[in-house]
Amino acid sequence: MLDWFAARWNDFVDFSYSLLLSAFVMLKDFFYWVMEQLLSFGLILLDTVGSLMAGLDVAQYMNFLPPETIHVISIIGLGEAMGMIITCLTVRFFLQIIPFVRWGS
Repeated sequence: MLDWFAARWNDFVDFSYSLLLSAFVMLKDFFYWVMEQLLSFGLILLDTVGSLMAGLDVAQYMNFLPPETIHVISIIGLGEAMGMIITCLTVRFFLQIIPFVRWGS
Protein backbone atom coordinates (compact mmCIF):
# COMPACT_ATOMS: atom_id res chain seq x y z
CA MET A 1 0.00 0.00 0.00
CA LEU A 2 2.79 2.42 0.84
CA ASP A 3 4.57 1.61 -2.43
CA TRP A 4 1.48 2.75 -4.36
CA PHE A 5 1.33 5.97 -2.31
CA ALA A 6 5.06 6.63 -2.84
CA ALA A 7 4.66 6.05 -6.58
CA ARG A 8 1.71 8.49 -6.75
CA TRP A 9 3.70 11.03 -4.70
CA ASN A 10 6.65 10.73 -7.11
CA ASP A 11 4.25 11.12 -10.05
CA PHE A 12 2.83 14.26 -8.42
CA VAL A 13 6.31 15.67 -7.86
CA ASP A 14 7.28 14.97 -11.48
CA PHE A 15 4.05 16.55 -12.71
CA SER A 16 4.60 19.64 -10.54
CA TYR A 17 8.16 19.99 -11.81
CA SER A 18 6.97 19.65 -15.42
CA LEU A 19 4.25 22.22 -14.76
CA LEU A 20 6.79 24.64 -13.31
CA LEU A 21 9.09 24.21 -16.31
CA SER A 22 6.16 24.68 -18.70
CA ALA A 23 5.14 27.88 -16.93
CA PHE A 24 8.71 29.17 -17.26
CA VAL A 25 8.74 28.35 -20.97
CA MET A 26 5.35 30.09 -21.39
CA LEU A 27 6.67 33.25 -19.71
CA LYS A 28 9.79 33.15 -21.84
CA ASP A 29 7.74 32.74 -25.02
CA PHE A 30 5.46 35.59 -23.95
CA PHE A 31 8.52 37.82 -23.46
CA TYR A 32 9.80 36.85 -26.91
CA TRP A 33 6.39 37.62 -28.43
CA VAL A 34 6.27 41.06 -26.77
CA MET A 35 9.79 41.84 -28.00
CA GLU A 36 8.87 40.70 -31.51
CA GLN A 37 5.82 42.97 -31.51
CA LEU A 38 7.91 45.92 -30.32
CA LEU A 39 10.51 45.31 -32.99
CA SER A 40 7.87 45.01 -35.72
CA PHE A 41 6.38 48.30 -34.51
CA GLY A 42 9.86 49.81 -34.71
CA LEU A 43 10.19 48.57 -38.29
CA ILE A 44 6.89 50.21 -39.17
CA LEU A 45 8.12 53.47 -37.65
CA LEU A 46 11.39 53.26 -39.57
CA ASP A 47 9.53 52.63 -42.83
CA THR A 48 7.39 55.68 -42.12
CA VAL A 49 10.43 57.84 -41.44
CA GLY A 50 12.05 56.54 -44.63
CA SER A 51 9.00 57.46 -46.68
CA LEU A 52 8.98 60.93 -45.11
CA MET A 53 12.58 61.48 -46.19
CA ALA A 54 11.93 60.50 -49.79
CA GLY A 55 11.31 64.15 -50.60
CA LEU A 56 14.75 65.18 -49.37
CA ASP A 57 16.50 63.95 -52.51
CA VAL A 58 18.59 66.89 -53.66
CA ALA A 59 19.04 65.64 -57.21
CA GLN A 60 15.38 66.08 -58.12
CA TYR A 61 15.50 69.79 -57.26
CA MET A 62 18.57 70.54 -59.37
CA ASN A 63 17.09 70.67 -62.83
CA PHE A 64 19.65 73.19 -64.07
CA LEU A 65 22.54 70.70 -63.71
CA PRO A 66 23.51 68.39 -66.57
CA PRO A 67 22.08 64.85 -66.43
CA GLU A 68 25.55 63.34 -65.87
CA THR A 69 26.06 65.42 -62.73
CA ILE A 70 22.63 64.50 -61.40
CA HIS A 71 23.43 60.82 -62.06
CA VAL A 72 26.73 61.09 -60.14
CA ILE A 73 24.97 62.87 -57.26
CA SER A 74 22.43 60.06 -57.06
CA ILE A 75 25.16 57.38 -57.27
CA ILE A 76 27.23 58.80 -54.40
CA GLY A 77 24.08 59.12 -52.27
CA LEU A 78 23.99 62.85 -51.70
CA GLY A 79 20.22 62.69 -51.11
CA GLU A 80 20.58 60.13 -48.31
CA ALA A 81 23.48 62.09 -46.82
CA MET A 82 21.43 65.28 -46.81
CA GLY A 83 18.57 63.38 -45.15
CA MET A 84 20.92 62.16 -42.43
CA ILE A 85 22.31 65.64 -41.88
CA ILE A 86 18.83 67.16 -41.64
CA THR A 87 17.77 64.42 -39.21
CA CYS A 88 20.85 64.99 -37.04
CA LEU A 89 20.26 68.72 -36.98
CA THR A 90 16.62 68.16 -36.02
CA VAL A 91 17.57 65.83 -33.16
CA ARG A 92 20.19 68.33 -32.00
CA PHE A 93 17.61 71.12 -32.10
CA PHE A 94 15.14 69.10 -30.03
CA LEU A 95 17.85 68.20 -27.51
CA GLN A 96 18.73 71.87 -27.17
CA ILE A 97 15.10 72.68 -26.36
CA ILE A 98 15.07 70.29 -23.37
CA PRO A 99 16.49 71.97 -20.27
CA PHE A 100 19.59 70.46 -18.66
CA VAL A 101 20.42 68.38 -21.74
CA ARG A 102 22.98 70.67 -23.31
CA TRP A 103 25.79 68.22 -23.90
CA GLY A 104 28.51 70.74 -24.62
CA SER A 105 27.08 71.93 -27.91
